[in-house]
Amino acid sequence: MKINALKFGVAFGLVYAVVFFLYGLAGALFGVGVKFAEMIGEFYAGFGPTIGGAIAGVFWGFGVGFVFFALAAAIYNRLLGEDA
Repeated sequence: MKINALKFGVAFGLVYAVVFFLYGLAGALFGVGVKFAEMIGEFYAGFGPTIGGAIAGVFWGFGVGFVFFALAAAIYNRLLGEDA
């Protein structure tokens, strides 16, 4: 069974967006994981343990989740071949 790469990418993009948002928000509101969020922010511009950083994380999370999982689904479909 083939996977719809676009829908798969959107689904996991949304999951990653929520995770990045909650992680940034937890750092901003409760001080949880601040150092780790700052380290992640070095890879993803704008992300950090602030409200604004959490919002930037939504865009980064969706983009990264979408690209990697859509690509993974496309590779999976390609490996299945034409018979599936």
